[in-house]
Amino acid sequence: MRRTRPPASQSPHDVAGRFVGNDPTLCVEPLGAGLINATYRVQSAQGTFVLQRINEKVFRAPEHIMSNLTRLHALATAHQELGVRLATPLSADDGSAFVRDSDGGIWRMTEYVYPSRTLSDVQNEAQAAEIGRTLGRFHRLGSHIDPRAIQITLPDFHHTPGYLAALDQALDSTGDRAGAASADAQIADALAFVETRRALVRVLDDAMQAGLTRLRVIHGDPKLDNLLFDSTDDRALCLIDLDTVQPGLLHHDIGDCLRSCCNRAGEATDAGIPIQFDLDVCSGILTAYGAETRGLLNTREVGLIYPCIRLIPFELGLRFLTDHLRGDRYFRVTAPGDNLRKALVQFALVADIERKAKSIEDIIARSFQRKDTTDQSNSEPWQRDRDARPAI
Repeated sequence: MRRTRPPASQSPHDVAGRFVGNDPTLCVEPLGAGLINATYRVQSAQGTFVLQRINEKVFRAPEHIMSNLTRLHALATAHQELGVRLATPLSADDGSAFVRDSDGGIWRMTEYVYPSRTLSDVQNEAQAAEIGRTLGRFHRLGSHIDPRAIQITLPDFHHTPGYLAALDQALDSTGDRAGAASADAQIADALAFVETRRALVRVLDDAMQAGLTRLRVIHGDPKLDNLLFDSTDDRALCLIDLDTVQPGLLHHDIGDCLRSCCNRAGEATDAGIPIQFDLDVCSGILTAYGAETRGLLNTREVGLIYPCIRLIPFELGLRFLTDHLRGDRYFRVTAPGDNLRKALVQFALVADIERKAKSIEDIIARSFQRKDTTDQSNSEPWQRDRDARPAI
């Protein structure tokens, strides 16, 4: 049995050395402004890499993340015809996919995808199409994995009824629901908005129970910030931040992608600025996504796309509002009231989506109008892959 080296210290420089070896040129410096993981850029004789310490307070079992990433990267390598690029992971000096430090924290190192850039907003039709195409290819790749073989990294993530229950609990903990609303007119408006849409939270759960859709492998957080584009043109290179890859509904990813990309004003906009759902961006994304995922969704699942476009920003608004009432425990804020303002932005986005329901449904119909989108219970690629294996 190979003997394992003692745990590394907490120094990012020392941890990086576990991946690239003893390198006198090694340089490690903070990278980006992520809210979850501690992230560093590593420059070494072997190249440039990204080093991250996974936040165990958010992800209770970081080993599950690494298991999923290893499996997904192997799959992308095996199915290069799908055109999915993932940042290549490095192995540590003991052959494992991660390094555990003296505090029990887990570190990973991956390829630094360069040259690349992220977008602050979707600027043209070509970029919108690239977003839809990239998400569609990722879902195609995931369809080659039995979702039961993928670990859950965030239990109850996107379980909207649970977020509504958490809001109710936060209100009950004050002992005075009416008082919580009357103390702040914006809170009162937010709570009134939620009250008229309580039935919305169960739309995907009810569809699952009725057998209208099923679990697949999803990205979990396909917002615009998590897409890397080529630095010289409008080509999307890859999705990053794969910590939330787990079994889920494709609708969660579709809804979250559109929530992020179609709100040009941004998530943190003051509530006084008009919030609009951009139909042109929506059309560009869904047209490309529908073409890339032909046959992956049946007609009943396509019928759930508009409800999920409405649901996901509502869900995020619930989370922001709950965190505000609890004293900003989860989402990082820079000023008092940030989470309340963000909740109102999401609710304003929901309202605009509702006003544009007919136009959005027309876009969906055009994007998925194909003969192979049927109600038949066709097998997933992972099932066909499994059935095609020779008997042993």
